[in-house]
Amino acid sequence: MAVATELALVDSRYDLAATCLVCVGLIEAGEGVSARYRGRLLRFRCDECVDRFRADPERYLAGHRAGCCEDHAESPASEWSD
Repeated sequence: MAVATELALVDSRYDLAATCLVCVGLIEAGEGVSARYRGRLLRFRCDECVDRFRADPERYLAGHRAGCCEDHAESPASEWSD
């Protein structure tokens, strides 16, 4: 597992609406967290999604998703459950 040390956060105030790379949640225009990684602009719904990406970037770049944000409160089977 490679940790994303090359991830650089950037201003997201003017970014268009997008889908989070990690949880596939909708990110409204100008919201969320934007970052550059290996020349690509990536969008994340929240800081938790950024942390998950940093821990295992290849997982998310390969298209594997995980629940997060409000989603984890709804699912007792979630990896976020206590």
